Formats: sequence, structure tokens, C-alpha cells
Amino acid sequence: MSERKRPGFFTVLKSVRTRAVLSLGVVLGLTSVSTMAFWTDEAVLNTGTIQSGTLDIQLNGANSHAATTFALANMIPGESVAYAVNVNRAANSVAFTYGITGQTSATNAFAQALRFRVYTGSANTQTTTNGVRTQTCTGTELSTSGGVGLVGGTPTSLVTGRAALATPLAVSSTVYTDTICIQASLPSGTGNGAQGLSTTASFSFNATQLS
Repeated sequence: MSERKRPGFFTVLKSVRTRAVLSLGVVLGLTSVSTMAFWTDEAVLNTGTIQSGTLDIQLNGANSHAATTFALANMIPGESVAYAVNVNRAANSVAFTYGITGQTSATNAFAQALRFRVYTGSANTQTTTNGVRTQTCTGTELSTSGGVGLVGGTPTSLVTGRAALATPLAVSSTVYTDTICIQASLPSGTGNGAQGLSTTASFSFNATQLS
């Protein structure tokens, strides 16, 4: 009877390596087909209505106001005329500050000689003394003392940062009012070059939201 040869050391080692590689292949193969399931969900938040506000400045309840009685014919040096207007923070408007600019329509000597002042309050009744007509405003002067000369076609600042309508801060259905009086006067020292001329003037009330 012949003897069976026992496998040598290197033969055994090669067999072990082969089985190890095959086993690793099985493990890797199982890993590659295995999946992990993660559950997901979501929640949604929906806002209410987001609405912009309004900033609305008005004069006597309107966006434009014709002050037809703010006029004086045959004006001579030393005379003046005044006019009061209600500056409104309209219903449901946000709070604001405002300024006033003015300009004349003409650039002649008479227009350049006129001086304009802005006051709080109303206009007093016109009075006449020795044929000279004067009309003043009540309250405190807001413009530069001595009056402001306006330049034809170029807005000139009369009042800045008026805060009378800046409170209350909350929006309200109430209409808030600040009464302003504007006076136009012809200085007593006005020269002869201003005779026989005329002009109109316009004033812009510019509102700015609070910062």
C-alpha cells in the first residue's frame, strides 16, 4: 500500500489564503447589496398676510390744495398777506416728519424782493393802517427769522424736520392735523424796480418716514 503524501507547508498556506479571499468576497458581496432605510417627515409653517403700510401727507384733506385767497393785488412796500393750511397725517398713515420748500413762478425784481415766513397756528385778520395792509400769523415762527427769499423755479427750504405729526407711532384711523401759517411780505425798503410786477408761489410739503 502506498502512502498518501501530506500537503506541504506552502500548499496549506496557499489554500488558507484562497479560502480567506473567497470569504472576504462573500462578505463584501453581502455588504454591497445591503441597504439602510431612514424614515423622513416634514412640517410646514404658513404665514398670515404681510402687508405694506402707507405714508400719506395731505393739505386740508387733499393731496393738492389751491390757496386762491393767498393773494394780494397792488402790494406796496411794508404790506403782507398770510394764509393758514391744515397739514394732515391721513387716516391709516404711518407717522412721519415733514419739511416745506417754496419757489416763485417769476424771477423778476418783485419776486426776488418778497419774503416768506412760516409759523405754527392760524392767520390773523388783515388790518389796514394809513393805507398799508398787513396780515400776520399766530404762533411760533418755524422759518428763518426775517423771512426767506424764494428763487424762481428752484425749491428753497423753509422748514425741515417738523415732528408735529410724528406721534403717535401707531397707525390709526384718526386724522392728525398740524396747522401751519405762511406769510408773504414786501419789505419796506423795496426799490422802484419791483413796481408793476407779479408772481405766484408754490409750496411743497415733503413727508419722510421715521427712522
